[in-house]
Amino acid sequence: MSTKSVGDPPSLPPPPPPPQAISPKDRKMLALIRNSAPVLLQNIQSGLSRLPVELVWAAHSQWPLQPEESRAQQPNNRPIRISILDSSFNPPTLAHLALANSARPKYHSEPPGSEYDAKLLLLSVKNADKTLKPGDASYHQRLEMMALLAKEVRTHYHRQGGDNHNLAIAIVDEPTFVGKSRVLQEYLRNRLATLLPETQSHPCNANVNVGADASTKTIPINQRPQLTFIVGMDTLERLFSPRYYPPSPPSDPTTTTAAAGGVTAEQTMITVLSRMLSPYPEGDDTLIVCAKRGNLPSDKTQDSKGESGYASTLKLGIKCGWMKDPDTSAHSTSGSGSVVPPDPRHPDSDVASPTEDDGNIPNNERIVIINIGDRESKFSSTAVRNARARMGLVGSEVGGGPWKQWVTKSVAQYIEEEKLYVSSV
Repeated sequence: MSTKSVGDPPSLPPPPPPPQAISPKDRKMLALIRNSAPVLLQNIQSGLSRLPVELVWAAHSQWPLQPEESRAQQPNNRPIRISILDSSFNPPTLAHLALANSARPKYHSEPPGSEYDAKLLLLSVKNADKTLKPGDASYHQRLEMMALLAKEVRTHYHRQGGDNHNLAIAIVDEPTFVGKSRVLQEYLRNRLATLLPETQSHPCNANVNVGADASTKTIPINQRPQLTFIVGMDTLERLFSPRYYPPSPPSDPTTTTAAAGGVTAEQTMITVLSRMLSPYPEGDDTLIVCAKRGNLPSDKTQDSKGESGYASTLKLGIKCGWMKDPDTSAHSTSGSGSVVPPDPRHPDSDVASPTEDDGNIPNNERIVIINIGDRESKFSSTAVRNARARMGLVGSEVGGGPWKQWVTKSVAQYIEEEKLYVSSV
């Protein structure tokens, strides 16, 4: 028998569940990655893959080319420009998103409005400095968070009104930055050789071999991949650190390397970086775009580093001719005096913009420093992990916390569902 009195107000329906940042469509994508990632990871970590690169997911089967319905828009008079965001994604933050969405810098040899043709989110499963630690997200979980981040990444084709992002997610088992550039170049040349029509050729019949074990295959030189690695300052500092480049042993072990005619670590570093950064065919034609560092107050690791590494990195890049000298270039500066190119959509000099685009980037623009914004540059994966760890498992179940402001809504929901970066102790 009901105990409700006549004067009681009518019962209200239960409140609707909060909106879910991860949609059913997203769940299907995560399930696909969850099923395929273990095999792909095992393949490259056990050496079963011919190259230590595996494509985990792509927006369409023709990536990095445009989808079939938009192939007519694919330029055929220059290399295919691919931006690569290489990170540990532990977890991906709004800083990662800002990097992935950053516009292509305005190079003086390119006409205004030049953009990347395709984008790649790259997870390194072997890092020269980093190993999995207790509480870290597994590689499978990071790939799933990368898939959620990919929803927010803009690509040139998508902005023009298409339904597909020209975007992919891949894993690489190569510890050094230079090694990643080399294996990705070979992997993408092989992939393009299978995608491009055999009858397509350069007007001068200039072709590029795709790889040592595929010497019969070539791709037109104007359809080769041109890679742009988009990195943070920490990565650029490691790239310019001689300790990652073992010197060649001296001929006489009782003398110093230099005295014995050997090659020092710094000389080795400059040689291999020159090969990577030099224009084709002398080098790999790889470009680097680096975001100026920003610090979160809670990120003590970055706070302790200061700007000394940044300054020395700039000095070496300018000395080697890979970057512009801030004293002679027209680039603007930030409040701290660090070189930051102006808005990449606006010319920074009176030099006439080129009308033809052949893909040749000047030597002193092979490395460019950009500013992704004061707010975005302050978000750190380390800060997210630290904030979650301080909350503990009980606190994380209550919800809230500033860390949610540093990641996308779908990544925040995933972190909570998977109970990442917290301890039950």
